[in-house]
Amino acid sequence: MTQASVPARALRISPVALRQKVAQQLERHRNGSAHPVMLLRAEPVWPHDPIILLPDGRTAHVVACESPLAIWDQLVADRPDEVLVLLADLAESALGDGVRSRVFRHRVIAVEPWDLVVDAFGARQPDSALEQEAWAGEALVDAMPPAGWPKLATPVLTRDVALRHLAAVRLGLDRRGGGPDDLDVEALLRWSAEPGAVEAFGLLRAAERDGLTKWLTSQYGSPARALFALVAAGHGDEALPLGLVCHAVWRTSDTDAIRARGRIDQYFGKLDDDTTIIGFADAVVQVVHGMLSEPEARRHGHAVLDRAEELLIQFGAVSSAADSPILRTGFTRRIGAAANALLAAMRNPAEQALDAAVRSLTEHELAASELERVRRIEMAQRLVRWLNGDVQPPASVADGVDRQIADWGWVDVAIDHVWAGDDAHPELQAAFREIYGRAQERRRALDEAFAGRLQAWATAGPGNDGGLLTVENLLPRVVEPLLRTDRRVLLVVLDGMSAAVAIQLANELSQHWVEYDPLAGSEAGRRRGVVAALPTLTAVSRTSLFAGALRSGTQDNEKRFFAGGRWGKDAKIFHKGPARGGAGEMFAGELADAVADSGSLVAVVINTVDESLAQGREGSEAGWQLGDIGFLRSLLDLARSSGRAVIITSDHGHVLERGGEKVRAADVASARHRTGAGPAESGEVELSGPRVVAPDNRIIALWDPLLRYQSSKAGYHGGASLAEVTIPLLAFLLPHVTDVPAGWSAVEVRRPQWWQSQSAPTATAAELPSPAPKSRRRPTVAAGETLFDIPEPSAAPTTRDDRADLVDELKESELFAAQHALTPRRLDIKKVEAALRALVEAKGVLPAAVLAERAGEIPARATGFVSTLQRIFNVDNYPVLTLIDGGRTVRLDIRLLREQFRLSGETS
Repeated sequence: MTQASVPARALRISPVALRQKVAQQLERHRNGSAHPVMLLRAEPVWPHDPIILLPDGRTAHVVACESPLAIWDQLVADRPDEVLVLLADLAESALGDGVRSRVFRHRVIAVEPWDLVVDAFGARQPDSALEQEAWAGEALVDAMPPAGWPKLATPVLTRDVALRHLAAVRLGLDRRGGGPDDLDVEALLRWSAEPGAVEAFGLLRAAERDGLTKWLTSQYGSPARALFALVAAGHGDEALPLGLVCHAVWRTSDTDAIRARGRIDQYFGKLDDDTTIIGFADAVVQVVHGMLSEPEARRHGHAVLDRAEELLIQFGAVSSAADSPILRTGFTRRIGAAANALLAAMRNPAEQALDAAVRSLTEHELAASELERVRRIEMAQRLVRWLNGDVQPPASVADGVDRQIADWGWVDVAIDHVWAGDDAHPELQAAFREIYGRAQERRRALDEAFAGRLQAWATAGPGNDGGLLTVENLLPRVVEPLLRTDRRVLLVVLDGMSAAVAIQLANELSQHWVEYDPLAGSEAGRRRGVVAALPTLTAVSRTSLFAGALRSGTQDNEKRFFAGGRWGKDAKIFHKGPARGGAGEMFAGELADAVADSGSLVAVVINTVDESLAQGREGSEAGWQLGDIGFLRSLLDLARSSGRAVIITSDHGHVLERGGEKVRAADVASARHRTGAGPAESGEVELSGPRVVAPDNRIIALWDPLLRYQSSKAGYHGGASLAEVTIPLLAFLLPHVTDVPAGWSAVEVRRPQWWQSQSAPTATAAELPSPAPKSRRRPTVAAGETLFDIPEPSAAPTTRDDRADLVDELKESELFAAQHALTPRRLDIKKVEAALRALVEAKGVLPAAVLAERAGEIPARATGFVSTLQRIFNVDNYPVLTLIDGGRTVRLDIRLLREQFRLSGETS
């Protein structure tokens, strides 16, 4: 033990250290007395409980004594059976023989810190480096945690181990669930932001404070050096916002930035080292990034950002933060750049800056917390692409309905988001207004052209529709064939669901269900549309749906038609009232029993979408999610557990109120149609013929979505626009179903080309990541990972001949033959070839169920089939073939495939 390690003054001793010292002395020196008086040289201050329980079960009574007389008073006083511990800062020479003769070991026992510390850690001695830190012994005694220091497995206590434990206690890592092993730069910086943490550090003894600062700085370099410079200068509690400001200011070299550096330097006191500040700033950005991604720390992270913005103004450095990837100023500038790029691309289709501007915005740290704002900009970007492309009017009713499902319904999704707008940025608001106006103008032109086709088609009547699926033949053509195979079916009618709503719901449903095309036959599966009855009202179209023929009626009529025996004697229908449960019930017990029992067909009407047209919706977010639709999620969960096939459809679509105009008419029958004899005016179309369920089989309907006959509501139906006439049809089976109905094929719903960035592949609906709950923060937004997007596969454009060459060349590869031979059960080479061709054709991305079906496997075996393909293609575990989107989608990295199997073509 070095002389420097023995303090010249008495130590202040903590209860934990005192308990350890007393127990140690009693164990090492037995003097025959079970309850001796022990005199310790320590600071005579004891603000703690005077009674301490010793490890062997005895109690010790602690008394602070300022003088020899105070000690003598304790020695001669009567006391119970307990160890008496006296604390005094007195040399033995100041005590008489009478005192010494009555105390344990007849002496004043010195409290030597290293002796206590080494013993507490279970070691035998400190290393020389630790002993050189004279301040550390007292600090380790004072900071000893209630359970003592942890026992080590080595006989020597090293400096770094001891000081790491000391720092962990002084920085309060245990309050955040951490310990010595969690001490790092991030822990240091987060510590500085805790209320009162820096102030408490300043209350440590100067020697300990300086010693810890020196050691932490030596361990953690620039970030620690800058942090403790701020602490020394009195600005340690502002380390995180200052670091963010430094990150912006030291990245630029304009005049404002240089001036700001001079002002900021004063905060660091004597520190004058750009390299240190840059290292510190980079570390702070990472720390704040972590805080923003953690729910429990997010609010604190945003408070740091707010303070950083205040400091930017204080230092005159706002302009220097324009390129910041984390500060609000940088995010706002990127919004402005995206707004300008949107307008530029609208006015000049050849403009190439839009994709880069939006990508830059999504890469900003705040894109994740500004989810809806970024999503709306991405939707505007997609609309610009659509507007800059050629769009041909519908050639027929069938063509219009198909394109509404496959293309224009996606336009409606994007329009809804753009209409929702922005609350703060004038340039972005202007861009949204112009894009919305142009998109609405084009949609009106398509609706006008469709109205002309609908007029001719309605006149021709049933039997002349070329096999087009209509609302009255939906049950006979889709549901009835299922019932004949003894399959149990849940039919959900979402009153008023449009193609746009269906796109979003199907995306979520694909997490647990596989979507099928029930009318595919031998063709590839696709999502289909249904033509509503005319007028597009619930009383007409929904009644026609349940009757299987063109009819008009009420709920009572629907029940009578549905229960007439055509759909089975046990068919049951539940409307709004009977479907709702009482207190504590998600839905009525009768409905739950019907879905769970063996009845062949259960139909449920859910009015959430239709009711929102009259009453509006709470909140400002655009779009529909599964959780928005009444008890649909719970109903589908019950159907899944009951093994039912699920058909989700509607009776009509709808148009939304978008600043429309009221048209005066005396013969109004609904918000969007009238029955008088007058001629059709601007925005109207006359519809007559057997498909029109109205007096004289004739109505005049509005095709213009911006017109209405009645007072303003949130939305309307009854007219002749594409969005009202088109009914989406969604059919689902569980992933494990092996007996897929004849003629059913898994759906590959391809996003429109304009929906994705120019470099992205055409993905499928099954690949679309589910939207985050509206009350939660989604994961950090990255380029290509926004709403309805997936990560881009690294595949170069491939021509049809290139695809054929690639597959043929792979089949001739010796490595492929060897890999194929290694599969546990030899997979039919034709299935492997078919799967590869399908993936290459789809630019590398397909739903797993679709891939299995294309290869000749049933979708229920898709997961196992893909696993076998991975054994073939993923040589040395390189991810040539991967499952993404929660295992629902297969991704082929064509570049990596070429590289691993040494195939010709582009590999870089």
